[in-house]
Amino acid sequence: MLAMLLGLLVLFHFHRRASGFDLTAVDRLPRETTVYDGGGEHLGYLHGEYVGDYVGLDRVSPYFLDALIAREDSRFYRHRGIDHFGLVRAWLVNLRSKRLAQGGSTITMQLARMTYDLRERSIERKLLEMAIARRIERRFTKEEILHRYVNRIFLGTGMNGIEQAARGYFGKRSADLTLAEAAMTAGIIRAPNGFSPFRQPRSAEREMRMTLDRMVKEGYISRREASAAAAAPPEVLPQSQWMEILRREAKLSGESYLLDLVDAELDRLFPSLSAAGGLTVETTFDLRLQRAAESAMERGLTGAEALPGYAHPRYAEFRGGEPRYLQGAITVIENESGAIRALVGGRNPLHSQFNRATQPNRQAGSVFKPFIYATAFEVGMLPGTWVSDARIGRGEIAWGEADWAPANADNTYGGNHPAALGLIQSRNTMTVRVGEWAGIDTVLTMMSHAGFTAGGEIERVPSLYIGSFGASVLDLANAYSVFANGGERYVPYYISRILDRDGNTLYEVEPVHYQVVSPGAAWLTSNVLRRVVEEGGTAASLREIGFAYPAGGKTGTTNDFHDAWYAGYTSRLSAAVWVGLDQPAAIAPGAYGGRISLPIWSEVMTRAAEFGYPFTEFAPPGDVLPVDVCRISGKLPRPECHRIGCVYEERLPADLIPRDFCPLHGE
Repeated sequence: MLAMLLGLLVLFHFHRRASGFDLTAVDRLPRETTVYDGGGEHLGYLHGEYVGDYVGLDRVSPYFLDALIAREDSRFYRHRGIDHFGLVRAWLVNLRSKRLAQGGSTITMQLARMTYDLRERSIERKLLEMAIARRIERRFTKEEILHRYVNRIFLGTGMNGIEQAARGYFGKRSADLTLAEAAMTAGIIRAPNGFSPFRQPRSAEREMRMTLDRMVKEGYISRREASAAAAAPPEVLPQSQWMEILRREAKLSGESYLLDLVDAELDRLFPSLSAAGGLTVETTFDLRLQRAAESAMERGLTGAEALPGYAHPRYAEFRGGEPRYLQGAITVIENESGAIRALVGGRNPLHSQFNRATQPNRQAGSVFKPFIYATAFEVGMLPGTWVSDARIGRGEIAWGEADWAPANADNTYGGNHPAALGLIQSRNTMTVRVGEWAGIDTVLTMMSHAGFTAGGEIERVPSLYIGSFGASVLDLANAYSVFANGGERYVPYYISRILDRDGNTLYEVEPVHYQVVSPGAAWLTSNVLRRVVEEGGTAASLREIGFAYPAGGKTGTTNDFHDAWYAGYTSRLSAAVWVGLDQPAAIAPGAYGGRISLPIWSEVMTRAAEFGYPFTEFAPPGDVLPVDVCRISGKLPRPECHRIGCVYEERLPADLIPRDFCPLHGE
């Protein structure tokens, strides 16, 4: 009884899941989806391999239809989507062979799999496939199901549907296929590339003979007809002839990080429509800027490969296999919308489809430090507040490991300095103390709001203050836009609108934004980051190489030169650049972010300005007033503060002017 109840619950669960799939996708034969950039320039195609016309069943050789049913689903006209006898038979065969030798899928189940791109090999996928097949059988006639199937089935080497296979393998219409040709084509369905008539002719002939035997058993042909067909295997045309047809007629796009992103997002938004295609996708990408970013990265990485001490494979030497040469990634995002304008996931998607711009897999390091300071400014610290640059004492971070003591990059230490100096010169010891002023829990909350936790839970350790967590290039570019946006974060996106094949709008983005830090804290941090790119800052080379527009940013170099970062922003765009090796290792001695990544950022943003993106001065958040404050407490000064000489003037936005008097220097 319990087993029956569990079985009913499982059936109900998958029935519910199947009900969410749009059956109109079954009726829509596959067509390429066209993708455009934000300016209407053609970006590429998805599922663009479909060539030729779709044919009615009356234009398909009866031999093929009989061979298909005999080989794939002999009970097709007798079941309602699921062949229970076939499933039991398949499971018994699998048990005997101790492997997944047979799947028991009907033609209707295969149609469900193709329509909704259900690729995963699992019991869950099979049960969902069965539930969808039942819905398809209730909606469509057997002839309609067969028609969709024969025009959609993949038959190897870019061939989808029987008409393409007939053209490609035999140079004729599907209506004219002989018995042997039909049996061979039906025979390769289970592994069209493995049994390819182009590359594996003996395997294809073996499958042809097996199909002919099945046709005899099911009563479609006589043994004499089968023997005659088997004795004269069909002549298969050269593969080069089909490839020429593909080149001439197909709408194909090469490997592309951008198209891969769009494809994945379509699968997420419309799983029941993406495989059928025929959509029009308008993206936010700017192909001019995308090309400029790709060129800038390649120039920068080629230059890095020429650094003294660079000891890794070079891009120009690549001859196949896993790429071990130096990689890079870039993301450029529009501040006041979250629209991604350019995204480079690596040097060559043909060598590796791993997208290094979107994966939170590299240590953020010093490029994360501005967010520590912004959080501290939010809770009362000011840029002029004194912070010690001395070594971190044993047990100073009471909640962390007693002996944890990060070093400064130059191995020098000092006394008290204005907090801003800790960010301008990227002092680790000062940054840790600034983080402690803010509090680890406050920092973790800020990280979540800024979008840094998309890769999973962040470990609660003191080293977090100096960027000891995995971040993506996209996350950093998006987070830096907060400083140009008055503390607001716009959730990033790259698809702005999707139209169906009839031109109806299926999806249109509505930008989402919210406050990460107050406008005042964002402005104070931005002022400090603008000093980072001036003389004395770690990114001063930005001005030295000629970038003259108002900007702020921060370099980052992780331990032993494993990762070189630069992240920064202008009034319109924010961008982040990462350089490193897929398997972390020292790039080269002296491979600092300011030396490798910053020039790439500068070139991309310079080109953006040439393309018409306006880079203006940053506006303050309302009134900014001069205020006397205590340099130690960050509060309004008392007479004792004046007496001991720790009072200074800070220009502050109204929302950050202290309301309390210094609690450290008398009543």
